[in-house]
Amino acid sequence: MFDDLTDDELFAEVLQRRAGGAAVGAPLGALCERWARPARYVISKIQASYGRGSPADADELYQDAVGKFLDRGLDQFRGVSEQMPGRSASPKTFFLRIVKHVAIDFYRRQREDLAPGVSDPDEAMEEPASEVARAVDLSRRREERTEAQELYWRAFERLQQEHPKEAGAWELYHHQDVEDHEECARRLNISVVNSYKRVSRAQAYLRLYLLDLQQEGGHE
Repeated sequence: MFDDLTDDELFAEVLQRRAGGAAVGAPLGALCERWARPARYVISKIQASYGRGSPADADELYQDAVGKFLDRGLDQFRGVSEQMPGRSASPKTFFLRIVKHVAIDFYRRQREDLAPGVSDPDEAMEEPASEVARAVDLSRRREERTEAQELYWRAFERLQQEHPKEAGAWELYHHQDVEDHEECARRLNISVVNSYKRVSRAQAYLRLYLLDLQQEGGHE
């Protein structure tokens, strides 16, 4: 019965029913079902980053995110992008952000629970040289990733300043996990072809800016 409604129209129906004290299960369920596939994609990316997880986890995390969206998300949604103040954010993007944080929290707790601990400091043994070397290597990689992320955001800021249209398309497609040129085109009020072009140009500009930043760092 909700197939003819867009996501925004269906979300407005949810809010209207909630404000009137009516049941929101049917429209909210239909809305979340539309977002189930991208939600599981987001979960799979988090699973890959933590090196753990299963399809059963994905179902559980998706249901947990739906519950949080109903309990708190409907009241917290403001329709404004956190990454780009002044730009609007869709309820789908907001929901997928909840999914992302639910998955991150779950696997972070799981990793902490599996981390070995020492109950008695006197029982702690000196780590072998191989473990020390591994720890040093992991620390170096974390520093490199942090530096790479800083360079990326500096490059993206330059893209926003010099090519705002391309930056807007890149923001939707990559930062907000839309990953659908038809949806990007609809939100930006442009053609699908132009959406492809803007994302492609944004990628080329970012590569150029990153190269400039890396060269600047090499001369310091």
